[in-house]
Amino acid sequence: MFVDQTSLLLALGLAAFAISATLLITWLAARTEKFILVWAVGSCVLATAFAGFSINAVSNHYALLWISNLLLSGSFVILFSAACLFTGQDLPRTRIAVISALCAAVISMPFVLGFDALGAIMGNLVNALLLGGTAWTFWRGRAEAPLWVGGIAVLYSLTAISFIPCAIMIFIKDPLILAAPPSGWAEDLNSIAGLVGLTGIGALSLALNQARIARRHHEEANTDPLTGLMNRRAVFDRFGASPMDESTAALLFDLDLFKSINDRYGHAAGDEVLRRFAQVVSQNMPLGSAAARIGGEEFLLVVTDTDDAEALLIA
Repeated sequence: MFVDQTSLLLALGLAAFAISATLLITWLAARTEKFILVWAVGSCVLATAFAGFSINAVSNHYALLWISNLLLSGSFVILFSAACLFTGQDLPRTRIAVISALCAAVISMPFVLGFDALGAIMGNLVNALLLGGTAWTFWRGRAEAPLWVGGIAVLYSLTAISFIPCAIMIFIKDPLILAAPPSGWAEDLNSIAGLVGLTGIGALSLALNQARIARRHHEEANTDPLTGLMNRRAVFDRFGASPMDESTAALLFDLDLFKSINDRYGHAAGDEVLRRFAQVVSQNMPLGSAAARIGGEEFLLVVTDTDDAEALLIA
């Protein structure tokens, strides 16, 4: 290979640390997406694990190899948790703790018995399983942005697969006890796949986060915060550009004596009346219609593909 294993591991560690710092800064700027913070922590642990592997590549320290394997698998558990948060699943902490404990036990048992090669094999298989689960989680949540999220899933899958040859080659060379730190074409392939996957996943995820923020800002600018309906600006942007045709009806609702509700029961009660009426409109309007709050107690329902009789019945 053009680059030795130690250099590849150092490059992986630096890339993971850079992504961790970028994610942390991104989260501190907005503090909206929890998965960004969790992923930043996972990337930091990942960088620490790669640092341990790079040191072990030249020192061949038994305990360091053990700890580095635990850190690597631990970082993948954290990244799996971040993937669940990204796709709207908030894993209970107890479940995360159980997954972490099982992974640590599977990896640590061979090391405790003095079989570091077997421990490294189990570490590679656990990592492949965790990354495969992360890839599947993203794949299931690809509806938000099929191309980008699907690309993240593919990169996680390829990185997961790259751990399997490492386990196979260690088993062929030293199935129980390592004569030297794992090295060879399988480890080089794994490091390159990890470097490409790490940078690609980082770039795609940051782009997705920015797209989410932009979409959220657009929704907030076009949504009435009290009722959740479209606001005046949104409905006029949608229907005000050209005259409505004969098959479109605009139904205007004005809640009578609304001021007396505020005066007698307070503005909190008035707000609840507005929310309740918005629910009534949302639950009963035809498919393809658009409902909006255009004033204090004024609402507008635009119904397409209708006639006078049907519009009157809806009203």
